[in-house]
Amino acid sequence: MKIIKKINNNVAIALDNNNREIVVFGKGLGFQTPPYELTDYSKIEQTFYNVDRRLYDLFSDLDEKVLLLTSKMVEKIKMSTTEKWSPNLTVILADHIQFAIERERSGMEVDLPYLHEIEESEPRITSYALWIVKNINHHFQVRLPKGEISCIAMHLINARAGSPKTGQETLEEKRSRILKNIVGIIENYFDLHISRTDSSYFRFRQHINYFVQRKQANEELADQNYELFELMKRQYLDAYGCLILINDYLYKEYGSNCSEDELLYLMIHLQRLVQKADPQSSPARHPENSIESQN
Repeated sequence: MKIIKKINNNVAIALDNNNREIVVFGKGLGFQTPPYELTDYSKIEQTFYNVDRRLYDLFSDLDEKVLLLTSKMVEKIKMSTTEKWSPNLTVILADHIQFAIERERSGMEVDLPYLHEIEESEPRITSYALWIVKNINHHFQVRLPKGEISCIAMHLINARAGSPKTGQETLEEKRSRILKNIVGIIENYFDLHISRTDSSYFRFRQHINYFVQRKQANEELADQNYELFELMKRQYLDAYGCLILINDYLYKEYGSNCSEDELLYLMIHLQRLVQKADPQSSPARHPENSIESQN
């Protein structure tokens, strides 16, 4: 096996004996300067085949304990069913789990809704998600909210093979359309280009997916972070100005404003997205869209 690129000290990109590109995890695999031949396969703890290259950056941010536990849980789920699953599931789910753990440990309260519609329509998937949450709580000594069961269930649902199309707009098509329109608002507002290959974009896309799912189920995040939202509004004026336009667009889609907690999380993801945007474009707030002009 040939190690061809370092992601971090313990994660690297490699070519297997059939010249297939894979992501490998193991202590110290990234220490030696690539490219180099790896002869001691015992150093490899996990391999990840067919992961979208655009997700490689996610591996660099993941805690190895979160990644390993998530990988083991996903493998057990795959072994219990004959369904086909996306090869991206482990890294995307691990990224979500790590953020959930960090949020719980920092004391950030988010009233994630438990979607009974998913429990009724997907009881087996819900049981997998419940098992995952229990494992996370046990291994990391946290108490994730019940709504995380629904969030993780949606990850699992999204990772399965898609269903056939009908004449009406599918949920996936609606997600894609709303995501495209929101990204367009952001790019126009800040006069920049957002890379569709960046990990921040994938996180933002996942957040929009869950947002649309909650809206379809008539669920909202409860307003429990008023002070944090007010702080973010003052600290990130540009992001909040853009957020007003996004909320206006979503009002046209759904006929109601987003809750403050929904807006808070949109703003957090928005800020990350803009910070990672094309450096050749200079983010500049449009005066006509500024907060001051809303008054």
